[in-house]
Amino acid sequence: MTKEKSEAWWDKIPAQAGGDVIIGEVGAGAHGVAIGKNITQSVYDMLGAPAPGDKQIIDQSMAAVMTALQQMQGQLDANTAKMAEFQIKLLHGELAKTEKDEKPSASTITQVGDWLLDSVPQIAEVLTSLFATPAVGKVVGKAGEVAVGWVKQRFGK
Repeated sequence: MTKEKSEAWWDKIPAQAGGDVIIGEVGAGAHGVAIGKNITQSVYDMLGAPAPGDKQIIDQSMAAVMTALQQMQGQLDANTAKMAEFQIKLLHGELAKTEKDEKPSASTITQVGDWLLDSVPQIAEVLTSLFATPAVGKVVGKAGEVAVGWVKQRFGK
């Protein structure tokens, strides 16, 4: 086979070509597949649609995170403790976006989550429990693929 025939067609596109190249391959039995740009999919197949009680469950789970932080007060310097409290409130604000017309921010969820896990590892267990909650999973799914991927990467070990 010559080099011309063995190269993939997208390798032949000149570097100065504009636009996007989107390649998708879908196998047999696939469902819920979307190929393209700016596509948002929900995790309803696995967790179900948002339910009226989800916000209350999230509020309770966030209260557990705040309680865990308060129990660490003697082990953290004052600045870290204050920043952690602020970050938890920020995370709560995003995860409480359970209504159909509300869109949680994937970047806020991931940045705050990273900061909390890296800066206050003492509360990692309660954060893991928070993100494992199906109600939180539904909100993370609404936030999009970046947030879902982050949760898998940080907690899926």
